[in-house]
Amino acid sequence: MAMWRTWFGNVREEDGRFVVERLDFIRAFRESENSEPLPFNLPDVGLKVFKSIEDYYKALRKVAISVTEEEIERELKREDRYAILLLKALDKLNESINMLEEKLRDVEEVKISDVTDEFERSIEGLKSLRRRIEREIEEIVTKIAPNLSEIVGSLITARLLEKAGSLERLAFLPGSKIQILGAEKSLYKALARMRRGKKARTPKHGIIFLHPFIRNLPRKKRGKMARFMASKLAIAARIDFFKGELDEDLTEEVRRKYEELRRS
Repeated sequence: MAMWRTWFGNVREEDGRFVVERLDFIRAFRESENSEPLPFNLPDVGLKVFKSIEDYYKALRKVAISVTEEEIERELKREDRYAILLLKALDKLNESINMLEEKLRDVEEVKISDVTDEFERSIEGLKSLRRRIEREIEEIVTKIAPNLSEIVGSLITARLLEKAGSLERLAFLPGSKIQILGAEKSLYKALARMRRGKKARTPKHGIIFLHPFIRNLPRKKRGKMARFMASKLAIAARIDFFKGELDEDLTEEVRRKYEELRRS
């Protein structure tokens, strides 16, 4: 008995008629696979399931959008997790390079030898690996978070993703939370002091302090710039997660705010 898998269910030919075994549309859409031409008109057979051609195409559009969104979300989760793991590896690699360079200096103070030369070449190899990892992070993050990357750069974006846990989680954070990502320990200490009735300063910025638009401003203006940038990053994260389209106006707004604060 012939059977064809369609997006609304399995179609069988019985006694010269086409009979539809209706399935969950999402599942059927994913499993539909007809490389050969169908011996029937798909919408016509679909009318055995739907009341009208209009309902048929409405349901098809809804299912196609739903499946596409799931695929995009799954791809984003895979890519942002990869970027986060690369960033963690990069941090460990930097620690190793710094430690080995320190040990190399200690050795060179005592004696220069073939072993010392090999030691140095090994460190250069690690630095080459570091550059490759940095390029890989930049490529991935720029692809999955174009607006965040445009505003603060790929490495800061990667660190925001790492602290939030994923692009999806970052997209649902308010600007006030993004502003202090990376400064949680300082915040908790300040709140603990305040609960004990002691004076304490809550942090005005976390990871985003690495950006020159905040770091290069006078101390009294950094908080204002951090709040403004974080609010734009919150918008950028949502656009990146739900649309993935670059909005150059966001970056320009951040730049204008920096210039305004720098001149005032």
